Amino acid sequence: MLLLCASLLSLASCSASLSLPSFKPMKLRKDPEELHIKAGNMVFKSTRVDVQRLRGGGAAQGALPKYPSNRALKQDEYAPPFGTLLRSRSGAFFSPTPTPEWFENGIVYQIYPLGSPGEDGKGGGFFGEVPAENDLTSPPKKRLLELRQWYDHLETLGVTAIYFSPIFESETHGYDTVDYYQIDRRVGDIETFRTIVKELQKRGIKVILDGVFNHTGRKFFAFKDLLKHGADWMKSPYKEWYFISEGNSTYGDPFSYRSWEGHEELPELNVENSEVRDYLFEVGKFWLGEVGIDGWRLDVAHELPPSFWRDFRSACTEANPEHVLLGEVIHGDYNTWVGPAKGLLHSGTNYQLSKALWSSLKDHNFWEIDSAFSRDRMLYREMSLVNFLSNHDVARVATQLENEPQLLPLAYFLLMTVRGIPCIYYGDECGVKGRKEDGDAALRMAMVKPDDEWPAGGRELFNGIAHLVQFRNKHEALKTGSLQTLFHSNNELLFARISDTTGEVLLVAVNSSPEHVHPEVSLGVLSKPPGTPIKCLWGDGADAGAINEEYKARIHIPPYTGRVFTLTPEPMPAETQTTET
Repeated sequence: MLLLCASLLSLASCSASLSLPSFKPMKLRKDPEELHIKAGNMVFKSTRVDVQRLRGGGAAQGALPKYPSNRALKQDEYAPPFGTLLRSRSGAFFSPTPTPEWFENGIVYQIYPLGSPGEDGKGGGFFGEVPAENDLTSPPKKRLLELRQWYDHLETLGVTAIYFSPIFESETHGYDTVDYYQIDRRVGDIETFRTIVKELQKRGIKVILDGVFNHTGRKFFAFKDLLKHGADWMKSPYKEWYFISEGNSTYGDPFSYRSWEGHEELPELNVENSEVRDYLFEVGKFWLGEVGIDGWRLDVAHELPPSFWRDFRSACTEANPEHVLLGEVIHGDYNTWVGPAKGLLHSGTNYQLSKALWSSLKDHNFWEIDSAFSRDRMLYREMSLVNFLSNHDVARVATQLENEPQLLPLAYFLLMTVRGIPCIYYGDECGVKGRKEDGDAALRMAMVKPDDEWPAGGRELFNGIAHLVQFRNKHEALKTGSLQTLFHSNNELLFARISDTTGEVLLVAVNSSPEHVHPEVSLGVLSKPPGTPIKCLWGDGADAGAINEEYKARIHIPPYTGRVFTLTPEPMPAETQTTET
């Protein structure tokens, strides 16, 4: 036993003192070549081919990181602060800008133009019956112009920005890009799109495009050149644009390559290659400067290094200083990629809070949303993130709450009253349903037309959301104010929204149960004196009296109701104001 312990201690001591050499780029071989590393009395055996194949072979378990640089930047790696003039590579002067007010104060509307193949073999998408596959030869069909019939619908709803999911020329669903400089012929062409952009902007609606820069389709010009070279892929000028290694793909290609989550129809670009970077920067500037869009939604932004987004933002600023960059961030700490003051992305998708907006209602568990509020306040209080109830990848909110439909209006009440930028997925405002289990096509079907029959209760839901948007627009505290939770139980939630700029203080109250509730709430953290009146601005019911001597108040919330109260004294009429002399 003592001998065994001594051996283990010796082994541990040896392991702790190891200093393994770093791997250098090496020529690949078809036959595995064993690599022996000697450290002390120990010999490690590895296989060079396996290591390299994992580096370029998709999302295999144990694969080496795609970008070791995909980590939070150091302080000296951020872009200079606002007000600092920079000179671009083209010689132009520009300055990093904060998040534009039009975005921070806005209402975003997501449209999925291309759709996915449905049961009848045809694609859905906003316009309906978009072919599932692009033959890349047919004349453009200008479906984009059909958007005109929804202009009044969008304005009435209060939409200030439309985010178009992938719309560049692609093979199928839009994420397998063929040409970043063309609109997909299944919905139009670049001139059709220019027309739509101008018409929307004339109505006060900004345009954001989906930038899928992590990967391309197999028919993208650079990857086509690799396929053309075949076994001589090393001679292709684009061999460094992707993560290529020896082997074979599932398509029978004479090389292997890294693909998004192992989907080999989506080969991943190497954005640390200078030529790739320059190409994508020019794409970003073209659509902002030449076509006139207002911003980018950036697909899987959390998978690319923050230094890439920093430099992409600098390039976009040259074309349009008032642009916005919205990153799709799902995993990790959003601060890694989002940071307006640090020269990174202006905003990101707030998945951790967005899920709680509907699931805390569905599960009658406001403890979940309170936890999301706390995390948001601790980590992201300097950001304006985008909240949503549905999108093209998840079940529609009307389906999530279909067993208790009274909760659906409450979900939108929360969306419009919590901190962040609301985003509405097309059709949700009409009560459209869609199950994730039925495939992507069920989430990306044709938009109901304004004059057609809507789902039951759809028009009432639409009117309610439009009124909530109007109410939100009138109150700075709801648009940009901070959030402070005051009380929560399974079915009762009360929080304050406080504007630092106007001093406005609002009390938001939600009841997700079928019973009247009268929670007593402590309001001391709001720094309002006893006697401060609590007047109702939104929702059924009377005012809540005033803050008592114990800095508390009892709030009445009817069943399935959201209410908003103000604790901000109304200004005195001008004729009654007096000044001291």
